[in-house]
Amino acid sequence: MWILEWGDSTNQVSGQWNHEEHESSEKALDAAKTKTGMGLIANAIHSPAGVLWMKAEELLDTVEADETPSAS
Repeated sequence: MWILEWGDSTNQVSGQWNHEEHESSEKALDAAKTKTGMGLIANAIHSPAGVLWMKAEELLDTVEADETPSAS
């Protein structure tokens, strides 16, 4: 299981994020992409034990890379 921390600018300022559980890191990443597409902030994806998989900057880079069309 992986946990997505997400929220808006109020959550960012307070440091208190919403938590959403996902059965895989890929599903958590997809949810992060959806939240970012809605104008929200994806702060981190981590395991229940607190092992960090991706932090906010990495999530944003991944979302932006997926949105950039490839030059094929």
